[in-house]
Amino acid sequence: MALKRCHRLCNTFGLAKFVFLACITLIVCGLIVGVILGKLIIYPYANESRFMPARCSHVSETFLGNQHCESRCSKDKSMFPCYAISVNVSGQDKLGLLYEHFITFVDRHEDSRNYQCSTAPCLSQASENAEMARRFIRTIRRNRTFDCFYRPVEPGDAAAKIGQLPVLLHRIYTQKQVEHSIAWPSA
Repeated sequence: MALKRCHRLCNTFGLAKFVFLACITLIVCGLIVGVILGKLIIYPYANESRFMPARCSHVSETFLGNQHCESRCSKDKSMFPCYAISVNVSGQDKLGLLYEHFITFVDRHEDSRNYQCSTAPCLSQASENAEMARRFIRTIRRNRTFDCFYRPVEPGDAAAKIGQLPVLLHRIYTQKQVEHSIAWPSA
């Protein structure tokens, strides 16, 4: 008797269709969130976690010229001064090439023409980019010794060709941030 009533109500009001669509919507949303987390947080963290913590000291910086860039937000074309900053990594016999963070490393690591730019500010005005690069250089000079993250050179790596270790000044994500973003993706 109860089953007949449920069957009649489900067909009459479309409750079964509603439940089915709600479940499909939740599954699709979960997949979308999973892909977004994987692409924006988990994949960069997995690559960034190969960098080992160390202490670095500033050795020198070299101005390599101005690089052209395109602002991602406004699509304005601009340029920034390219500096290669060499650092001494504690416990390593090779000099390191400093990058501001992992995104700069990835952008500059894959492009052999721009490989040595330690920072790559790309705002709409070239003067703003120059000021940000000068501020970055000033900070490194002032803090002669600082915490950093280096990646040991692997055979076939582009860094092996120039003989310098890739070094990050900052990590983008900490382990706790990744754990929280996986556990609480909507927060």
